[in-house]
Amino acid sequence: MQLTELDHQGLVEKTRQECASFYDRLRWITPADARRFDRERRELLDALSLQAFFTFNRTKPYTRRLSPGCRLCGEGSWSCLFINNICNARCFYCPSEQQTVDEPGTNTLTFRRPEEYVDYLECFGFTGASISGGEPFMTFDKTLPFAAEIKRRFQDRVYLWLYTNGILASSDRLAQLRDAGLDEIRFNIGAVDYSLEHVQRAVGVIPHVTIEIPAVPERLDLLTRLIPEMRERGVDFLNLHQIRCTAFNHSRLASRGYTFVHGPFCGVAESELAALKLMKYTAEEGIDLGVNYCSLIYRHRFQARAFRYRWARHLKKDYEDITGTGMIRSMSAASGPALLQRAREVCAAGQGAEASFLERTGRLFFSRALMDRVEGLGRDLRVSYHFPSIHPGVTYRNAFREIRLGSGKTVVLERAPATPEIELGAEEAAAFRTLTGADTAFPDDLDALFRLFPGIGRTPAAEERWKAILQAERIRSELLEYY
Repeated sequence: MQLTELDHQGLVEKTRQECASFYDRLRWITPADARRFDRERRELLDALSLQAFFTFNRTKPYTRRLSPGCRLCGEGSWSCLFINNICNARCFYCPSEQQTVDEPGTNTLTFRRPEEYVDYLECFGFTGASISGGEPFMTFDKTLPFAAEIKRRFQDRVYLWLYTNGILASSDRLAQLRDAGLDEIRFNIGAVDYSLEHVQRAVGVIPHVTIEIPAVPERLDLLTRLIPEMRERGVDFLNLHQIRCTAFNHSRLASRGYTFVHGPFCGVAESELAALKLMKYTAEEGIDLGVNYCSLIYRHRFQARAFRYRWARHLKKDYEDITGTGMIRSMSAASGPALLQRAREVCAAGQGAEASFLERTGRLFFSRALMDRVEGLGRDLRVSYHFPSIHPGVTYRNAFREIRLGSGKTVVLERAPATPEIELGAEEAAAFRTLTGADTAFPDDLDALFRLFPGIGRTPAAEERWKAILQAERIRSELLEYY
């Protein structure tokens, strides 16, 4: 189960599989393209280095300030409610059809009543929520009650924002959302030929007004001219997305001559460069507008990690840990009487160290904290990882836990095996112990790992073991390489 990118060829094959029906119709990046794009991106990032902030493992650069909602997203405290699946705009870059009204939902779950959704937010400890569509104003009779109930229940404990193209955002409806407690509204002005008319209507009504659009390369000059006007009209934030290619929009994107990049998501290289150019312009001109680039690799690494982490907290056993990618890590070692007694003494003393002895196998399962407190623990080390997910009902494919929300709705959390059990020799166990320590970061790739621990011995089998470990343990830094 691939969680994070690790090698070029693996991502190319993954992209080929996911885009199989249209892969050959796209203009894929060549090595010469990659060198050219990489050089241009490095120049832009160097120019931004003293004027921008680089957050979330340097995958989300921004200037001036970041919306509270964007910060909550990166921190893993955000839930997005898709209120419907219908839209009254036809943006060429839209990744999905948006033609059928569905029940409000998120993460495979649906919520017929606002009370069900706020119970879900409360159960899993979200402090940020957004309402998206399609277009939320097309089903305003649903949108307003959900927004009002979220703020009624949580007030300032949950930051609430809404996405819209603005076409149906009348002054009366904006006032109703303000009275319901909406904290921020985000406009896709690409849906209205980059007009700021609807945006202006919200300024002074909703506390924070944001423009959130894909960075369309052909519109770079227009957006450059618009940025000063955005600030003059009272816009607080400009969020720029990288265009994503899907089965729904690929033909429209291909007709524009874009260069497509392999990755966990299929992205447009020119879109990323356009976003960075707009950030550079805003910074150099000293325009007091918070601009951030929301890259596809940021979304893959951090949004997905956030959900896994939230489910994992409810699924892991006391002696298990949650990794940097939101996976559940389980460790065990062979245990004689003396080692078992020492482990029990340390666990009894508290300090977060937990363990469980499985008598029929003679193995002790233990948390990472116990490893530091019991000498000799982990020399015969086995590690496995589990992938947490949420479902509306039991699938009976994996171990699960049912959680009943206050409204009576039941959701199901599952933990699926993500790797076979990995056996580590003495040298590997020592390396694993070092890398999972509090002050040590996992290397980004296998080359760096084997340079750091040459005693492991770089064999094909060792590469497979450590590839699985790296994918489950760490989130890589920097924007995705072009390939």
